[in-house]
Amino acid sequence: MASRLWFGLGPARSRKEQPGLQALSDKSRPQAWLKASQQNSVTNERDTLKRTNTAIEATSRSLTTEKDNLKRQLHTCTSQQNSVTNERDTLKRTNTAIEATSRSLTTERDNLKKQLNTCTLTQNSLTKERDMLKRTTTGIEARSRILSLEKDQLNRTLNTCTLSEVSLIKEKDKLEKKLSDFAQFVQKKWLYFSGSFYYISTTMKTWQSSQYDCWREGADLVIINSNEEEQFTRKFAKKAWIGLTDRVREGSWKWVDGTPLTRSYWCTGEPNHYIRRNEDCVEIQKFDSECSWNDAECTNENYWICEKKLDI
Repeated sequence: MASRLWFGLGPARSRKEQPGLQALSDKSRPQAWLKASQQNSVTNERDTLKRTNTAIEATSRSLTTEKDNLKRQLHTCTSQQNSVTNERDTLKRTNTAIEATSRSLTTERDNLKKQLNTCTLTQNSLTKERDMLKRTTTGIEARSRILSLEKDQLNRTLNTCTLSEVSLIKEKDKLEKKLSDFAQFVQKKWLYFSGSFYYISTTMKTWQSSQYDCWREGADLVIINSNEEEQFTRKFAKKAWIGLTDRVREGSWKWVDGTPLTRSYWCTGEPNHYIRRNEDCVEIQKFDSECSWNDAECTNENYWICEKKLDI
């Protein structure tokens, strides 16, 4: 700017002065006037320079102020730049770390997705297998219940069969025993009538001895339970002891198996303990009448009739 102002002094001169100066030069004025003129010119130039210098100083101060402001701004800008740079670097590092973390998380996510897919497929497979096993288990349980019911039924049937078998074995043994007894009594010439075998003795004994003899054969003195049996015993046509007595309690007639007398076939006027005899035992006395019983002393000797109940 100073160069511009300096070189502009020439043109700044007044055009009115130029013709005068040219005239003075032309007329060769005196040296004093020339000096005065030069002095004025210098003064003017000085003043101009002062003004220029003042302007330059003002400009310099302005530039200095502007420079200081710019320095401050530069300092501030530099500080901010440094701060931003640091922040940028920090953000770069953070971004790098985030990107690394992101890549790691992406990889982990992809792995987890794969694991999830595998787990889902496995879960679906296991679910199907579980459902199949449930259906199978349900079927097995139903079959098990059916088998259990069948087993229980079979057990009951087996128990029934076993009981039936035991019963049949017992019945067979009884039948075999009965058949054996039947054959034995038939061989001994006993007579069979209405479920019992009967033996009429060929010798005579007291009532008690007669009972002992029947016991030895596994029988008892005859117990008459029906009119048909009473008629059958009379067919032997022998005066014989039967299994009826009141020896335990007078007047309380009982059969040898302990059952009380309910139907009787006494002769007329019997039992009477004739002439106060101790007539505690019963004999068949008559053979042509249903009223055929008589009480007699147990020590008397008679034939006797044994009876062995043996239903076939």
